[in-house]
Amino acid sequence: MVLTLLVGFFIIVINVVVQAYGNVVWLKQIVPSFKNGMLLNTSKPALKLLIFSFLFFTLLHALQTLLWASMYMTITETSQLFSSFSEAWYFSLVTFTSLGYGDVTLTGHWRLLSGVEAINGIMLIGWSTAMMYSLIQQIYKSLNSN
Repeated sequence: MVLTLLVGFFIIVINVVVQAYGNVVWLKQIVPSFKNGMLLNTSKPALKLLIFSFLFFTLLHALQTLLWASMYMTITETSQLFSSFSEAWYFSLVTFTSLGYGDVTLTGHWRLLSGVEAINGIMLIGWSTAMMYSLIQQIYKSLNSN
């Protein structure tokens, strides 16, 4: 059980680093106008920025679920539960987003990882939601200041 929690904690740490780095890249490279508001004075650039940002965060979460799936396939006991990597990724996506269909499950002490991944997913998706909300507020202020 302790090993299970350590494995889960390790993946959470990696995912938080990925999320933090992704947010820094997003703020410094993708949204340079976030600080000065110059790009967001018209609807077309604002629309492009919203769409690109949404896709960026979606890809970020896809990477995070791939990390979980890779871990499932690396651990011998859990890899025997999945017939393929795509099934492990499917399980990770369903768990990370807290859908929890239950058609694929972990067994034994590894079941704890399901809950750990769900907590990780809720927090990271919430983090991305907060970033998108902040962007929407910035765009709203920029568009209404004209």
